[in-house]
Amino acid sequence: MTAATPTLLPSRRRGLGTLVRLGLATLIVGVATGLAVLLLVFIVHSLEHLVWGHEEGPFLDGLASPAVWWLPIATVGGAGVVAAVGWYLLRRFGRKLATVEQGVDGARMPWWETLADTVIQVGSVAMGASIGKEVAPRELSAMAGSKIVRWFRLDARWRRILIASAAGAGLAAVYNVPLAGALFAVEILLAQFSVGAAVVALTVSAIATLVARPLVGDGSLYSVGSLEVNASLVVAAVLIGPLMGWGATSFATITKKLSRFRPHGWKLLVVLPLTFTAVGALGAAFPLILGNGRALATAGFDLSQPALLLIALAVLKYVATTVSLGSGAIGGTLQPSVAIGAALGAAAAAGWAFVWPGADGTALAIVAASAFLASNMRAPFTAIALIIEFTNTGLTLLLPIFLAVAGSLVASKLTSRESLRPFAPMDPARP
Repeated sequence: MTAATPTLLPSRRRGLGTLVRLGLATLIVGVATGLAVLLLVFIVHSLEHLVWGHEEGPFLDGLASPAVWWLPIATVGGAGVVAAVGWYLLRRFGRKLATVEQGVDGARMPWWETLADTVIQVGSVAMGASIGKEVAPRELSAMAGSKIVRWFRLDARWRRILIASAAGAGLAAVYNVPLAGALFAVEILLAQFSVGAAVVALTVSAIATLVARPLVGDGSLYSVGSLEVNASLVVAAVLIGPLMGWGATSFATITKKLSRFRPHGWKLLVVLPLTFTAVGALGAAFPLILGNGRALATAGFDLSQPALLLIALAVLKYVATTVSLGSGAIGGTLQPSVAIGAALGAAAAAGWAFVWPGADGTALAIVAASAFLASNMRAPFTAIALIIEFTNTGLTLLLPIFLAVAGSLVASKLTSRESLRPFAPMDPARP
């Protein structure tokens, strides 16, 4: 025992040193992620206030009432011109951008190019582009995390975990969803569970969310009243799940296919502005389809629009988002998925009331949004956590959400012939 002691002490010191470095790296990555999100949110709020004349903006607070009919056409079309020029210059003169997944796997994420790319993304959403904004905070946070972890001489496994945790924390901080952000890192980016990864991901998400609170706030994204679960809602959840699965699978498939035909070079300078202008024209008639989807989702959860109009808005949002991403825009499909699912669920609730009265319409809209998002993401636990934290419904709707998500995933599996392994269709392939 005595002879072995000297050899054990250096090993213990190395283990303690690694733990200290990991703790410091986790703390600094969390703070850096929160600051990155603050920067992007500040840009979004400033642009929306400047362009739309609202303190927070018509597409983050659920309002969609442009002052004059032509404003969406001019603004979204202008966003297309700025975004097209910005992305054209980045792709022509900048270093090659890396996706979040590539960054997690060790690819270098260039500093200024990544920052410029994320600013263009959130700026487009702020000006009304029909794409999700969640890719940008994940991308900028992953880039910051990848730079920071090099300072601490950690092994490849911990570097990978920290970069994935930073990306998940970017999602957590921008929407105030710390649990979902940590699950996103573990379920989608790492695609494997370990206690160490869970601890790091949860810690980074919690720190980043706290740092971003001054601009993001501490409330839920959607405000819903008290909800009740009954037999009518449970049966409706079982029936609506597969329908959402088929719809979400087509949404993800079309988005992926269109991304393969994205315009390059000078074609981008033509196609993207024309597409955004067309989306703006639709938005002049149907303002709820503009932005990342929060306005339409709010209308679905509030049951504030007629059922037929909600169906039409869901279809238009589906088309506007897929076409925008296919025309060369970089963005996500998370909030658009929630919006489409919520609108369809609210419309279905109106019809279901004639079959079996009693199901809460808002509850069914939330259940449908969960099912649609789960199949689009192929990540059921992250999707469920996102919806619960988005709506602050706690455990109330877990049973119907579980049933709807299960049915959605089965239908999606039968439709797409793909495994249920996690993947991230919210990050369309870059040119």
